[in-house]
Amino acid sequence: MRAAAALFAFVLAGAAPAAHVGPVPRNAQTALIEKYIAAQRAARYDVAYGLLVDSERSYFGDPDSYRSVFDADGIALESARLIGTEGDDNGRVYFVRERIAFVDHATDARRELEATVPLGVVREHGVLHIKDPGKPYRAFATASTVDTSGLRITVKKFEFFPDRIDLIVTFANVGDNFVTILPYGKSVLRDDQGGVYRILAIKNWAITDKRLFEGIPLAPNAQYTGWLAFSATRLDSQKRAWSLTVAPALRDGSDAPFDVTIPVVPRPN
Repeated sequence: MRAAAALFAFVLAGAAPAAHVGPVPRNAQTALIEKYIAAQRAARYDVAYGLLVDSERSYFGDPDSYRSVFDADGIALESARLIGTEGDDNGRVYFVRERIAFVDHATDARRELEATVPLGVVREHGVLHIKDPGKPYRAFATASTVDTSGLRITVKKFEFFPDRIDLIVTFANVGDNFVTILPYGKSVLRDDQGGVYRILAIKNWAITDKRLFEGIPLAPNAQYTGWLAFSATRLDSQKRAWSLTVAPALRDGSDAPFDVTIPVVPRPN
């Protein structure tokens, strides 16, 4: 599913080790990597957070935000083994073969994925720390749904990055004829603090869902799960109430397009 591919792009991007990777040394670097992996497997995200480099701890802000990135996808690290390294005692990249269980937001079913994940070990302030980049700094799952004119829209997930907010959204046609979804027209995200976030309509298909960008005609009983990106700066950890307006949508046989507004409530952990 496209949604699952989007969720785990940070795992797969650049993760394949080069052919000349070296063996896994028996040293303090390896002991730290093993401690980090063990903390993730045990869902001790407070411990894993404390092992990160200063810049990544600052990026997430606190252990709860770090944990939220895993909780939003229901991630459970089922197994992990070190398969090779690059670098030296000054800095080393470890390639970790992981089996991950997660929630596929397109179907709400639990699935498993195997991937090779790169993790770094560097020395900072004379102490070894972990580099594990490529994630949002905060995330939450939701199941907020609204039906309007036979179009059911369900917001599944929020991901917060320094320059944007990504939403995983399912569009379902529960009407009797085709409906065309054109969310890159006038869609907007709002919060209850006065924040207004405009849709990020750029032709970078790693950020923009190409099918939604081009518009999707949905047959009756069909659905599509994809993502919408909205321009934003980094937000503080203050709790916000959110609403997403998707516009326009056009029902076959209708004289005018319509929009759908979904109040968003985070799903309790």
